[in-house]
Amino acid sequence: MIQGTLRYAYKVDKLQGGEKENAEGAVFAAAVLPVVHAADPQAAQTIYDNMKVGADSTDVQAVKKAFESVYPDLGINCADVGGFWNEGTKDYYPGMEPCKTIVASSSAQSESKNNNTLAIALGCTFGGLFVIAAAMVLYMRNREQVGEPVFKTASDSTATSA
Repeated sequence: MIQGTLRYAYKVDKLQGGEKENAEGAVFAAAVLPVVHAADPQAAQTIYDNMKVGADSTDVQAVKKAFESVYPDLGINCADVGGFWNEGTKDYYPGMEPCKTIVASSSAQSESKNNNTLAIALGCTFGGLFVIAAAMVLYMRNREQVGEPVFKTASDSTATSA
């Protein structure tokens, strides 16, 4: 979605793209704006203002910079997105080269590891609970089929004790 947004931002800004390119860019941007907004509302606003249908102008570099500012929050890096390649010249379009990834700090890497550990622990816990619940349902079903239900009604218990 980011690549598509950047591609159409470039086409509208630098290649005099028309209504079709503006609409396609707006659709790509709309798909990714919620996650960008969660990371940085100001970056999302910049992208929206430049990519919305009927925008007065489109500044591809502002859009690119806004996206790049939230890459760490989105868990992606410059290499994941890449650049906008010109097949004719076998080079990137001017200004659309991939950005340089900034190495995350050790605290950010540590936080990411902690989040992964928490996710694994929660997944294992809920997976174990699911297995236990499924085993109990199968046990109760088996008892029902044998004629010895786990849960009996009040009339069942008086009939057996009389």
